[in-house]
Amino acid sequence: MKIDIAQLKFIHYKLREIVPWLEKAIGWELTGTSLFRIDDRGPHGTLPLRAVDIRIRDYDVGKAIEALVNKHWSYDHKRPLKPCAWLHGKDSNMHIHLQSHPNTKKIKY
Repeated sequence: MKIDIAQLKFIHYKLREIVPWLEKAIGWELTGTSLFRIDDRGPHGTLPLRAVDIRIRDYDVGKAIEALVNKHWSYDHKRPLKPCAWLHGKDSNMHIHLQSHPNTKKIKY
């Protein structure tokens, strides 16, 4: 992203770890398409912010990034089926939803 997300204290510290980690892992500067949403009852509406949407134009690339994030990050050990990243939308609305939780952890190999 063109903004240094690591310095934005209104963003949950776990999400501030995931985004720079992902940019370094794939070697790309990401484009965020949605951060805080007023009156959103989910992670886009909480403070500190726990979700960001990342623009993706290619489905296969998006699925590969989704798999990479979910291989290396666990959203919540109490809800193991809930991912940190998922690709959704279509055409110009396709994006990866990245989210964190207080229980989010980097998976160690």
